[in-house]
Order: sequence, then C-alpha cells, then structure tokens
Amino acid sequence: MSVRRWKEVEPIITALLKDEVPAGSDKTRRYDPDDLRTWWNNAQIRLSTMKPLHKHLVYTAEDNQSGTDEVQVVLPEDFYRPRLVVMPNKQQLPRLAIEEKFYNPSAAGYAIYEGKMILLGARPQTWLLAYDAYYPAIKNNDSRVEVPVWADEACAIYTAMQAITREMAADARYRKFIGKQDAGNPQQSPFLPVAKWLEERFNSIIAMHSDDDADFRK
Repeated sequence: MSVRRWKEVEPIITALLKDEVPAGSDKTRRYDPDDLRTWWNNAQIRLSTMKPLHKHLVYTAEDNQSGTDEVQVVLPEDFYRPRLVVMPNKQQLPRLAIEEKFYNPSAAGYAIYEGKMILLGARPQTWLLAYDAYYPAIKNNDSRVEVPVWADEACAIYTAMQAITREMAADARYRKFIGKQDAGNPQQSPFLPVAKWLEERFNSIIAMHSDDDADFRK
C-alpha cells in the first residue's frame, strides 16, 4: 500500500466538520490546522490502546546500559506494551514483576520498569522484543499517516468530538439548543448525548475490525 500523507487525510476531517475551503476562495477556515493535528494525534493515542501498531526490535549485548551483571535496555520511544521477548533458540521469556529479582533470585524472565526492559536470569548476546506501539504523531502536512485506512473514519469522528467540545465550552450560543428531558428536567448540557453518540460510534468502528494477530500472545 502506498504511503499516505497528512495532507491527503486531513480533508476527511474538514469535510466532516464542514470546514472545507475551495481553491482560490478567500474564506478563512474555522479550525486551525494545528488544532486538527493535535486532536487527530489524541485520536491515534486512543486507537493505540485498542488496536496498536505491532512492531519488533532486536537487541544485542551492546545495548545493555546497566553497567552490572544485570541486563537493562531502553525501550523504544513508541513502546506501549510488550507482546513477547524471545531468545535466538526460540525460548520465550515470561514477564515478571520487578520485585522478583529480590525474593526469587533464580527467576528467569523480563520486567518492564521505568522505561526500561530488565532481563532477569538471562544474559543473551541478542534477543527480540515484539511490542505494541503508539502510532507516530502527525507534525506537518507531509507527515506519514500510519493508522489503517479503516480507522480514518473513527479518528475523524474522535477529532470532531474534540472540536465540538471546545466550541461548547467557549461558545454560549449553543445554549439556545437546551431542551427538556422526557422527565421534564432541563437538559443543561445538550452536547452530552452528542458526545455519547460520537464515542459509541468511535468504539463501534474499532470493534468491527478484529485484530489479525489476536492469538499472538496465546
């Protein structure tokens, strides 16, 4: 699949927000492009907790930063959570709690602690970390968009939800839409049902797409 750039994906959001500016028009966009990127990045973070990127990294003994007999390596910047750690002989190390190094010195496995991976009872020359990763942030028009195409709608909806939230907080004009609930009580926040629908729509789109690697950890 060809590489997608932000300038190709942003129109999905501007269309949803009805913030399109025709070529040659002197119309000013309602939403700042920097804000749209920020809100989209927030959507990517939320997506990462549900359908993250799957990545891997091969470490070597030279990556060890502990200076002791213990092996400690820095985790990748986009690290969200581990999937597995495997040795060259195909042995998979179990994840352990950091305190096991004190009460169970013979334990063999790995621990995640303060941005580092610590190997316990193992000193391999090389090993592989498979991990779930955050999607890379969008910084400018030429930034690569790495969320799957099916997630465009979900991220656009999440972006729109944040845009409307800001307007609701800043623009008193929306007060004119206050209605009444079935019980007759004033509905003080007309945005609440809209926000709920947007969140449900976001979640439903994500749920419709099963993880093609769902059994990876079993």
